[in-house]
Order: sequence, then C-alpha cells, then structure tokens
Amino acid sequence: MSHLPDSSPIIGDVQRAAIACEGDDVRLGVLTGIRGRAIPLPIVRPRFPKLAEFANEFDQALATGAVTNQGAHAVALEAELTGYLGVPTLVFSSGQAALMAMLAAGGVAGKEVIVPSFTFCATPHAVVWAGGKPVFADIDSKTLTLDPEDVERRITPNTAAILGVCVYGIACDYAALARIAQRRGLKLLYDSAPAFGTRVNGRPIGGFGDGQIFSFHATKAFCTMEGGALSTQDSELFTKAEALRNFGQQNGRAWGAAGFNGKMPEVAAMIGRRQLRTFETVRERRLYVAKRYREGFEGLPGLAMASVPANQEPIWLYFPIRLDAEAFGLSRDQAAAALAADNILCRKYFDQPCHEMPAYENSRTGPLPVTELWARATLALPVYNDQTDEEIDYIIGRIRAIHFRAPEVRKALLQVEV
Repeated sequence: MSHLPDSSPIIGDVQRAAIACEGDDVRLGVLTGIRGRAIPLPIVRPRFPKLAEFANEFDQALATGAVTNQGAHAVALEAELTGYLGVPTLVFSSGQAALMAMLAAGGVAGKEVIVPSFTFCATPHAVVWAGGKPVFADIDSKTLTLDPEDVERRITPNTAAILGVCVYGIACDYAALARIAQRRGLKLLYDSAPAFGTRVNGRPIGGFGDGQIFSFHATKAFCTMEGGALSTQDSELFTKAEALRNFGQQNGRAWGAAGFNGKMPEVAAMIGRRQLRTFETVRERRLYVAKRYREGFEGLPGLAMASVPANQEPIWLYFPIRLDAEAFGLSRDQAAAALAADNILCRKYFDQPCHEMPAYENSRTGPLPVTELWARATLALPVYNDQTDEEIDYIIGRIRAIHFRAPEVRKALLQVEV
C-alpha cells in the first residue's frame, strides 16, 4: 500500500512506544499552560489543487460566461464519477441538494421514512423538505449505522422508505437492509454524504439501494469546495432527480414537480476533476491514519472504537472514539478540553442526536439507547488527506497521556472552571 509522501522525520517502533507511554514525560498543556504544538490541528484540513492548474479553464469560463447550467466541466465530472463508481451519477450544488432530490424523486411525500438519529441534522431535514416524516431508529453498537432489527420494528403501513446513513464513512449493512426493503416493499435510499471513497467488497460504494448520495463539501475527503452527487441504477429516479435539480424542468419544459436550483458551478467541477485524479492516494492515506489510531488506542481502558466488517474500507471522515468517564478517567467533555489545551481540536459528533432536537420533539420514536450512549460520550478525531506521522503520533500520545494522568487533568480543569 502506498501513502502520501511524509515530510516528517521517520519514527521507528521504539520511538512510537515511547510516545505511547504512560504520559509521565509528556508536558500536557492543560497542566503546564504551554501548548505542545503552536499550530492547531483542526477537525478538518481541506486541500485543493493550485489555482495555476486550472487558471486557464477558469479564465475562459469567466470570459465566456459559461460558469453554471451544466457546463462542460460539470458534464465531464459526471462522466468521470460515473466511471469511478460504475453507476450513473448526477452532480449537484451540494450533498443536501442531492439528498432532497433523491427523496423527492423517491416519492416519500406524505409517508414515513425510517432514519437514524445519530447523524447530521441534514438527513431528517431533507426528509421533511421532501414532504415525508422522519421516524428515528437506533444504531448498531459496533458500526454506528442503522440497526436493521430496530428498522424492522418501526415499519408501519405508512412507511415509504428506509434512509440509511454511512456515518463517519462506515457503510451500512447493505445486505440486511436490502432484505428488509425487498420483503416489505420499501424504497431503500442512502445518505452517504461522508462516505465517498468507501469500499465494500473491493469496489467503491455508489450503486447500493435505489439511490445513494454523496457530499463534496470542504469537510469531506473528496471535496469540490461545495457540491454533491446522486448515483442510482433506477432510471426513473435518475430522470426525476435530474429534472428537480433544474427547477423541475426537462428539455426546458416543466416536468410536473416543483424543483430547485441544484446545479454544480463550473469552478467546483474543475476542482473536482483534479481531486479525482489523486483520490486513490488520499484514500490510502486515510485508511493508514485510521489503522494507526486503532493500533495506538488498542487496549486503552475506557476507550471504545467503532468497528467495521472485514469486507469494508471506510474513508473515515473522522475517527470516532467513545470515552467511558469512569474507566478512562475523564468524561468526553473533559477530554476535549484537555486536548484543546494542546491544540488538538476535536468535535463532539453527534452530541445532540436528531430525535432530541426541537424540530423533532413531536416525532414518534422513544428511547434510542445505543444512539444516546454514543452521542453523550463520542469524540471525533481529525483524519486528514495529508496527515503526517508526527501529527498522528502527537494525537495518540496526548490521548494516552491524559488518560494516565487523569486525576491531575481533572484537578487542573476544575481550577480553570473556578
């Protein structure tokens, strides 16, 4: 497996073992007031091609005015994505626009759609926009994706679709959900916004269910600044979504549904075409980062990691860890504060699960114990396209150190609060 060139010094096993020690020789920022590194490690660090690589094309688009409305580069990106995924693909102005179009084209208006609560709020929002009603289901405790058994329990005569989310880039249990959808006569759709580049059985996801969307937002592994895509083998869904993307028009004529402007700008497509050319290197690096995290945290008391089947290679939008306050020595929030003192800026995804949001207080749900367990205690760690070994070791070392020095860290945090 090849990886991005790494400009950091080569770190051997002995040095890594030292970094992963019990923290006695680690000068934690929360204890000393001195950050271990001057440059912050943010939760995301997007990388884009240099302007010089596409300046002539961009200048020509500006000169001619061909900057949108399915320009030459948007059309070319669609063809290249179709080739990469092996599935007919449409590009959109955002992943949310692609999700809205997929749900509307899937005919969920006036019906229930079963969705996870452990997701970004864009997922149920799109269901509501399409005229459907989100019904929240619990997640699997290992993969953090929809629990097929709980999905089955929540199906009613008014259910139109199952909408799985490939959270953190981890693919859903496609086979189990497909069996349920087929047996119950339901649409099976996927919000794979964070998962472009994830592989199942050696091939990129994109052709699962009746439709699958991706986000190309700047936070994602494959990013076009802003953008998204819908992949589907369903020709009817494809045609309807294509029309919805263009105000509900086909060939300049109204199609029969109220659409919107969901077209990708040419500059985003130009960037996307270049990102796709180097994406395999990016994908391999992200797999490597996750592998290093898993090795570095293995056996650490009170720290749980999501697990995936052996046939999956998730793109790992972030790397989630769940902290048990008693066993780890610090709560999730305390750990986040301690890491921030050393310029490691994690996020608490998803500390407010969707079923607890005010917008969905009247949704039919009930307790979601696994969702609530992970939501209360999860930290999302950075995974970059160009993350160096030094950065990986720094994050692993600081997390191990705050665990082994938890009593001192708790005391220091309490003094800050006072």
